[in-house]
Amino acid sequence: MRTLSNFIKGFRDVPSQLIAYTVIDAFFWSLIWLIEAPYLKSLGFTPFEFGLFGSISVASSIVTLPISGWIVDRFRLIHVMIVSLIASSGSILLMVTGVKILIYLSAFLGGFVGSIPFIGFRVLVSRVVREERYYYVYPYIDALDMVGNAIGSYAGWLPEIIVKTYGLSYLEVYRYTLLTTAMLSLLAIIPLIKIKIVETPRTSRSMKGFVESFKGIPRSTWRVIGKIMVFEALIGLGAAMSIHNISYYFMLKYGIESGELGTLYGTESLLMALLMMFMPKVSEFIGSPLKAFVLVSFTSIPPLVAITFVSNYLLAFTLYIARTVLMNVASPLFTAFMMAVVPPEHRGKASSIVDLSRSVPSAIGRGLGGYMLGIDLELPLRITAIIYTLSLTYLFLVFRSDKLSRTMKAI
Repeated sequence: MRTLSNFIKGFRDVPSQLIAYTVIDAFFWSLIWLIEAPYLKSLGFTPFEFGLFGSISVASSIVTLPISGWIVDRFRLIHVMIVSLIASSGSILLMVTGVKILIYLSAFLGGFVGSIPFIGFRVLVSRVVREERYYYVYPYIDALDMVGNAIGSYAGWLPEIIVKTYGLSYLEVYRYTLLTTAMLSLLAIIPLIKIKIVETPRTSRSMKGFVESFKGIPRSTWRVIGKIMVFEALIGLGAAMSIHNISYYFMLKYGIESGELGTLYGTESLLMALLMMFMPKVSEFIGSPLKAFVLVSFTSIPPLVAITFVSNYLLAFTLYIARTVLMNVASPLFTAFMMAVVPPEHRGKASSIVDLSRSVPSAIGRGLGGYMLGIDLELPLRITAIIYTLSLTYLFLVFRSDKLSRTMKAI
């Protein structure tokens, strides 16, 4: 009952407009993400080309990540997010042309602007709730995001129903689903513009202001950011090699389409939404958010390895859902830790630095993982398991005696 009470308190801390934006945005973009892989496969993309598509997206995000956090901290956050959401929707219009060079251009544009709403959303939450409530609000917001993702994922059955009802081709239905969903995703702007936030002090608009703003980050904060960067780089490489290409893995191994993939992703999202509300309690029981994050994430590695040794897709789906939930359900605790140890005026910059450290190896990992899929379907997953083990061990060791991590017990 205490956990439910704390969860309800988190609910009361969040404006209704932010709740609406979270669910609407998650619904439409989860459906877009779900349809991308079957759509590109229907166009004849090879595993390597699909991996290359992802690598281009991540590589282009590297261009904007160094300044996206500064943009979020410097300019009016809501305005920045609206512009980036419109540009992200526009990138899908290039994809539905079916022209390979334009599809790769779509990946570039989507990655180029995609980091801004992602980083902006983290900071947006920190500007509408009290800092002492981060511990409960971030898991709650992520749970809402998972609910939106689940609904969007289950909507992956719509293309299959249309194909079987009207006799249309998968390629045609996937194309029009992407086009329609991209346009409707702009509905998220309606609640977004109604959110009232606390604007932080702004720096100069000049490039000197950009450079000086990074110099103003405290040395103690840089020390924490540096340790997190190493962890994120390892996690980014491992995830990109296999998890980011997992839709192709399941389609190649089991011959499935968007409906089955939607059931997989929708179920894992619902489970995460349910379990995230218990994460503050788990953190209290274990002793700190970081310890809870590391220990829960460690339990995801055995089912990840087990996936590579089964040939039944229902069993493989069950194992994948277990591994995904365990690996991600405690992530809001990690976000809360980052937001709490970074001063408000530097949170956007800190997020962009950390995301940059993850994106560089991810850009390499997507293409490399796609190439390995064409050689051995199971190899990328097994390598990822090794990398995850090393990265989580590293994170535990470097923060085990860190004073900042101990202060999180009180949050």
